[in-house]
Amino acid sequence: MWKLFSKKKPEPQLDMKVLFKNDITLLTLDERWNSLFKNIVKTEEISQCENSIKELLKEQSRVISESKEIAARKKECMDNIIRLTTEVFDNNNQDAQTEMQECEKQIIGINTRLTEIEERLADIPKEIRQVNLELLENTVKLVYFSIRENQQRVTQLDKEIAETKEKLIKLVDERELRAQDDTDTYSYFHDLLGGDQLQKLDEVYFSSRE
Repeated sequence: MWKLFSKKKPEPQLDMKVLFKNDITLLTLDERWNSLFKNIVKTEEISQCENSIKELLKEQSRVISESKEIAARKKECMDNIIRLTTEVFDNNNQDAQTEMQECEKQIIGINTRLTEIEERLADIPKEIRQVNLELLENTVKLVYFSIRENQQRVTQLDKEIAETKEKLIKLVDERELRAQDDTDTYSYFHDLLGGDQLQKLDEVYFSSRE
């Protein structure tokens, strides 16, 4: 199919704004986009983009879940610190102090991870938009290549249909001419030999063909 475009032409670059102008947010979840592939086979590039978007969405979901989990763990640590404050500072409880230090250590680790999560959650939508744009570009190429290939095939079929029609007309004309020739010849023969004699000849020659 790609041989149709043997002459290299500069490929148009799609602007990211196209995605928002036409209300195209996420192609893989768009029924209109999925409908394109009822009669067109996806290219490897399209499948790769599609899989990348799916993985990014899965990662986004996992990171959001992790964020909620460690935020809840952070709250537990802070509640424990508040609970242990009296034992540590008023009663000088060493066990309570050790537990408090462990909670503080966990909070530091949680805060570091939450910062990483926030940065990742900010980056994932950008990556999804970029892959989505790449997916749109690959889709445009495939769809228009397919349309052009179909147009060329339709043109070829139109030519073959026209040739077939012309041949059919000639066959019909020949059939009518031969049928009329038989009718005229039989009529002349009828006048020449007479009906009775012609009937006998019919029985001899036509019955042998059955």
